[in-house]
Amino acid sequence: MPRHARLKGEFSVYHIIQRGNERKNLFFSDDDRFRFLETLLRMKKKYNFLLYAYCLMDNHVHLLIDDNGNDISTLVKSINVSYVHYFNRTHKRCGHLFQDRFKSELVDDDGYLLEVSRYIHNNPVKAQMVTEPSQYQWSSYNIYTGGVKDKSGLIDEGKILLSFSNNRSRAFQKYMEFVGTEEGNQVSVMDVEEPMGEDNNNGKFIKTMEDGRVKIKELLERNEIRYDELNSHIDIRNELMTEIRRNSSLTLKQIGELCGGVSESRVSRILTKLDG
Repeated sequence: MPRHARLKGEFSVYHIIQRGNERKNLFFSDDDRFRFLETLLRMKKKYNFLLYAYCLMDNHVHLLIDDNGNDISTLVKSINVSYVHYFNRTHKRCGHLFQDRFKSELVDDDGYLLEVSRYIHNNPVKAQMVTEPSQYQWSSYNIYTGGVKDKSGLIDEGKILLSFSNNRSRAFQKYMEFVGTEEGNQVSVMDVEEPMGEDNNNGKFIKTMEDGRVKIKELLERNEIRYDELNSHIDIRNELMTEIRRNSSLTLKQIGELCGGVSESRVSRILTKLDG
């Protein structure tokens, strides 16, 4: 079936979701995350696009971009190619890192722009990585609330903040309150957020830490070992990590916590080695 051209409307603002190939991690370390942000800034200067918001998750990225007359596919490809070159060289790997086809949604009015920014900044909370968006370092949320200063000029926060108040301090507060309220189902791109559905895993898709604990209990009972013995049974522990990673949206840090308190970096190395 042939691919259809991406929609292009009067407004050129897009919510972009770029996922790791086969749902694998895009970032193995904070250095990787810093490099991705540096790449964004470099490409922003090159193409003169506007970046309203971002959120870097373990295996996918959210970007809210005004292409400023550029072709959105060209922008995303340029960002990806530059980052993949760094990532493969740094981690001594080759091949695809991103899925071939990124998700994009045209943001066609200012009200929807606010909704999408709220959705992006709440992503780590929905993934149970943090309880408040301000606790997550790898998003633009704290720029919108005055928590950090964007000295590099990566984020163009003025348009969204002016929707709340001409007074910057008041706009910070009002945006914080806005993100903290329930957004309902206004963001249709949410429909593509689940990388797998329950039907893809016989109704056993692991969506939460509690789901993960249930999975661990099942595996331990099947192998007749106690939880405090898990790290003494490396093959079983690694099997569990692989199964959770393949069938969940949990982060590496959460997987490590579930599997005997293994560090995020150690989980990354184990899964990378098992992937061969």
